[in-house]
Amino acid sequence: MLHLYRLRDAMGVPFGRPAEIATSVHRWVATGDVRVDLPPWVGPVVDSGAVVASDAVDVIALTGVQLQEAAFGVFDRCLDRLGMPPTRVWAFLSDITKSDDAGLTRYMHMNIGRGRAYARHMSPGVPPPAGTSVGHAGSQLVVHALHVPGPATSVENPRQVPAWEYSSRYGPVSPPFSRAVLTPDLLIASGTASVVGEETRHVGKLARQWEETMRNLEVLKSAAGVRGEWFGLQVYVRDERDLEEVSACATAAFGSCERVLQASLCRDGLLVEVEGVANV
Repeated sequence: MLHLYRLRDAMGVPFGRPAEIATSVHRWVATGDVRVDLPPWVGPVVDSGAVVASDAVDVIALTGVQLQEAAFGVFDRCLDRLGMPPTRVWAFLSDITKSDDAGLTRYMHMNIGRGRAYARHMSPGVPPPAGTSVGHAGSQLVVHALHVPGPATSVENPRQVPAWEYSSRYGPVSPPFSRAVLTPDLLIASGTASVVGEETRHVGKLARQWEETMRNLEVLKSAAGVRGEWFGLQVYVRDERDLEEVSACATAAFGSCERVLQASLCRDGLLVEVEGVANV
């Protein structure tokens, strides 16, 4: 399944309809459709000349090397179709934290395939794009890649180890994403969570993890020299029982138009993850 979108209304349905954005979604399933899967800020960016390509494949029965190969294929096809350097990538993977007999999670196997695809499509030494990788209740690996015209600069959070420099505790291939990317108009944040250094902080404490996540988002803005407010948020919550509390936190922090999705995160200890953009 391959899509390339240049127009907001490619199939007559706009991005980010308010009724969808304001809803907490239980057992969220990524569809492979950018207008449904991605946060509301993407539509106007695409209207202004950005391009997004998508691909998806059923991987629920795949493990180990098979999953690595499938991931390589999805990312490779998606980036080939995009035809330009990716600014921002989303990857939604079924059973993302399920481990095999070797202790490697499906996320770790996906990163092996993703890393190979990035190496094929990106110049050596170029920082990876911003990224989100979370689970969903479907059976597919769904990948969306966005190219924003103009110069783009990778931004790292000084409180965190760059993801591509993680130790082998987090897999044989480090997760290839930058914490954010700065374009002429937007600071585009990756999925951001309660991580300091490379460690998960406040395991089992939702309120503390939310506070740490907000701190990381603010430090990202400071590192980028950006003063605009965050908007176009998409929030991922591990446990269904936490949806109401996180929705209240998101409303208090950002306003009422946030989309809060129940989705497994890439580490078992993480309870919430937030992504968004800020005006430069």
